[in-house]
Amino acid sequence: MPPPNPEPIARFAVDSLRVEVYEDRGQAGKAAAGAVAKAIAARQAEAGRANVIFAAAPSQDELLAGLVADPSVDWSRVSAFHMDEYLGIAADHPASFRRYLHEHLFGLVGLRDVHLVPGDAERPLPACLAYEDLLLGNPTDVVCAGIGENGHLAFNDPPVADFLDPLLIKVVRLDRACREQQVHDGCFDRLADVPTHAFTLTVPALLRAPTLAVVVPGPRKADAVLATLRGPISESCPASALRRHPGATLYLDRDSARHVL
Repeated sequence: MPPPNPEPIARFAVDSLRVEVYEDRGQAGKAAAGAVAKAIAARQAEAGRANVIFAAAPSQDELLAGLVADPSVDWSRVSAFHMDEYLGIAADHPASFRRYLHEHLFGLVGLRDVHLVPGDAERPLPACLAYEDLLLGNPTDVVCAGIGENGHLAFNDPPVADFLDPLLIKVVRLDRACREQQVHDGCFDRLADVPTHAFTLTVPALLRAPTLAVVVPGPRKADAVLATLRGPISESCPASALRRHPGATLYLDRDSARHVL
């Protein structure tokens, strides 16, 4: 039997987006993991398999740990994708998102298959086209995501986010706030070390999934949560697009929710 979910200290909705607030980040991640496990099982019951996109960031640690620990997940029928990767970084680089996901999930469970964004591809445009073909051929069922300090979804920072983007994946220039977050997260020692460009799935690509579990813990995310929930639905805060999605749930802790409780 899967472990019981913790109970939120607050639950509400903003437009179509459901919001659950938990006492701490551990509980928020565990609750999100339970919901994702159920969504995977439901899709497998319907279609025999599930296609899941995963984010790679410290904010996802508890969610991924909860999924790994959940014996109810049939990983042999899960095809895994991920949503972004630095341009020009090898898979074994300490800050590589491919490495993070291998260490926290992909290398710990028996997945049906794994489709990685090739950050070190010599020809980025053909790499984008090939990954887009994979996404089109394997429609996404579940997205496990976070929100950046500047409100980004994946690497869709405010300067490049497009709610009507015709592409599913593209190469973008990272804004300074996004690159500074990578230093805050301990992924790089200094700003000069953070790559300036990255591959990212676009906002429409992420919102194509019927289920999104968005885990956003910690005090540094409080302003982004406020903009997401109380500001306009606008590319100035890319995560605000979640308010238009009836299958999205935002999992917060006390620290990240402090401006909206």
